[in-house]
Amino acid sequence: MNARWAPALLLVPALVYGVVLARGYDGSDYLRGDCAYYFYTATSLLKDRDLDLSNQLPGGPSRHFDQVSLDRHGRFVPKHPIAMALAAVPFVAALGRAGTLVFNVAVLLALVLVLYRLAHHAASPVAAALAVALTGTLSFLPHYAWNFSPDLFATLAVAAGFTLLAPEKGQAWRDAAGGALLGLAVAAKPAFICLVPGALILVAAPWRSRLLPAAAGLAVPLVALAALNLHLFGAPHVTAYDRIARLGPHDIETYTQRDDFRQPVVKGLKRQLRHPTQGLLATSGVTLVSWLGFPWLVRRHRRLAASAAVGTLALGLFFSTYQLWDSSHYGNRHLMPAVALAVLPLGALLDAAAGFFRRPAVA
Repeated sequence: MNARWAPALLLVPALVYGVVLARGYDGSDYLRGDCAYYFYTATSLLKDRDLDLSNQLPGGPSRHFDQVSLDRHGRFVPKHPIAMALAAVPFVAALGRAGTLVFNVAVLLALVLVLYRLAHHAASPVAAALAVALTGTLSFLPHYAWNFSPDLFATLAVAAGFTLLAPEKGQAWRDAAGGALLGLAVAAKPAFICLVPGALILVAAPWRSRLLPAAAGLAVPLVALAALNLHLFGAPHVTAYDRIARLGPHDIETYTQRDDFRQPVVKGLKRQLRHPTQGLLATSGVTLVSWLGFPWLVRRHRRLAASAAVGTLALGLFFSTYQLWDSSHYGNRHLMPAVALAVLPLGALLDAAAGFFRRPAVA
């Protein structure tokens, strides 16, 4: 295929997502599970200009224990991060509830385009486009087209951050923007903080000209998140996940989700790979195949290979301890950045395979 027409391959996942949207995926509402609470938050920000969800929750707060948190003044506030809800406010303002689905589709299509730009750092245009097309169709990503997914939103920020930081010689504004996007990913999904050390490998040297701007950009969303925690919960390190509301024996009480991270690491890693309905082997086998390309990725772009490998490993280890990791409707949404970053070794692998098959013809 001519490299000029390589981006046409990106139409394949776009068409698959169109079919998913036309069929409604599985007949269930796209605001499934936690998704509805991001919509309630966006509605509260739009209509009331606050984070008090008391008058947004259908049936009243008492029907939503374990899904909302209590701030220091006893108000019911979002348990989930507000970054995606804030970004979706214009869509909700224009289209109401349907705006969340439109926003989600826009994020997913943007992710496809950004992953192509990212994969292009490690592969030829055709191999990069093919890697994105395969990942975008054969992983669990299509199952999140009919959704309002914070994982998609945060993964887009991660991929965009990596893309901006990937060039060997960066510019200060690119490094600052890349760091800010990584910070946005953490603000949207705090667990993605474990991806930051790997990403900063890309700007480790020269650290004065690259690492400092990236760190400054990273700090902006994190400081904003700390300020929000201070305002709502009285301390920058106390999050909404530390103040989840539930009905106790006598009154409303709070608990922290940190207690859910107690699963043995080895057991968690095995389950994430081999779980019959949620594991990567069953729902995203293309990702496992993609990892075979890391040796070729090292030859192409050593820093990018190290960054993707460290980030993927850190993410897998972190969620291996999470007891509720398999609560997604399909696949392991918590590993979505690892699935997305797998386009890098897959692109390198496809280029290596193409070179192998070309040699006999040349001979």
